[in-house]
Amino acid sequence: MTSHDSLSPPIPEREDLVAGLHARGVCYLAPTPQGDERELSDEALIAGLAQSGNARLRFALAALFLAHPELAECAAQVEPALPTAARRVLRRQYLAAMYLQRMWRTRLRAHFGDQPAIAPRYLSAEESPTGAALPPPDAMHGKLGLHHLCEDSPFNDWSSYEQVVELLLNQPCGPEVLIPVNGAE
Repeated sequence: MTSHDSLSPPIPEREDLVAGLHARGVCYLAPTPQGDERELSDEALIAGLAQSGNARLRFALAALFLAHPELAECAAQVEPALPTAARRVLRRQYLAAMYLQRMWRTRLRAHFGDQPAIAPRYLSAEESPTGAALPPPDAMHGKLGLHHLCEDSPFNDWSSYEQVVELLLNQPCGPEVLIPVNGAE
């Protein structure tokens, strides 16, 4: 156990994480919040999703960054304090969102309007969750990087990321429910 592992606050309950996502306009996961869930800061939500034992919640980090690219900076601040496994998850989902944002630029812009680009981060072999250097975000409009990121996984992550985008763009709530984050208006 590293020193990060022993200092980590408890992981929020699944219902609190789902409610935090719903409050930020990522509402494709069930159950629908009842209103009695604990309110989570952006930092607590990102850390909780990265540490979740539920794969759908971990993949929802990529959806959160696609809906709120401004949270990518928050993720970079949260990441060093996470346990090693959660740091790897956060980096993987950050990178996936960065590549997906380039791949799905037109549809995301039509759905959410103009948004800032997710900054390139964790691309070097030392920082990459794959242990190998990854392509820049715009190489083949993000496809090359996402391919390299996904081939490191024993699962069909490519399909999971396509599903994240489709669920985000076709969810029951629309971008009009997005709340400002970090005090932004």
